[in-house]
Amino acid sequence: MIKVKDYNHVGIVVRNLVKCRWFYGELLGLASLERPQFGFPGHWYQVGKNCALHLMVYEEEIPVTMRHFALEVEDFEDTIKQLKANNIEIVDGPGKRVDNSDFLFCRDPDGNLVEITKH
Repeated sequence: MIKVKDYNHVGIVVRNLVKCRWFYGELLGLASLERPQFGFPGHWYQVGKNCALHLMVYEEEIPVTMRHFALEVEDFEDTIKQLKANNIEIVDGPGKRVDNSDFLFCRDPDGNLVEITKH
C-alpha cells in the first residue's frame, strides 16, 4: 500500500492572472514562490508550512461546482471585513461546523470556490 504523507500542492485553473494574483497574494496575503518556466503562464504561492497553491492559466471552462480547497486564517472576523470591503461575495456562511470551527465560502475572481476557515 502507498502511504501518503501530506498534501504538496493544489493546482487550479485561472483565466485572469492579474486579478487572481491580487486575490491570493495581496488580499489573502499568500507569499509567492519561485515557479519554473513552463509553456503557459501561472503563479505559485506558499500555503502554510507544507503546501503550495499553483495558479495555471488555461483556456478551459471553470465550472460552477462545490469542488473547493480550504485556507485557514488567523482572524476570521477580520477576514470577513476584508472580503466585504473588497467586494468579494460570501456565497455560503459564515457558519460553524460541529467542531465549533468557523467557515465561509467565496469565489476567487475567476469563479473558483474557496473555503475560508478558522479552527
